[in-house]
Amino acid sequence: MYEQDKEVFVLDLHGYTTLMAKSILKECLDSGEYTHLRVITGRGVGRSDGPILRTFITNFLREEGICFHFAEKYNGGEGALEVYL
Repeated sequence: MYEQDKEVFVLDLHGYTTLMAKSILKECLDSGEYTHLRVITGRGVGRSDGPILRTFITNFLREEGICFHFAEKYNGGEGALEVYL
């Protein structure tokens, strides 16, 4: 679930429910320990109803006013978010 990169804290939420993912992400955001998170949500390619977790997390970040963008392809592309605090 957690992986420390050099300057980026990688948080893999792929496979979690939306409520579990929100709780884990909120804990990281509230900790004040990180300035840059790479949040792995997956792209939702295998789902007939689309990327539920990715949509949920991006909406949550927007509501909280937190700056983010999709990762570069080599860092996960549309299945990962770069979050800046």
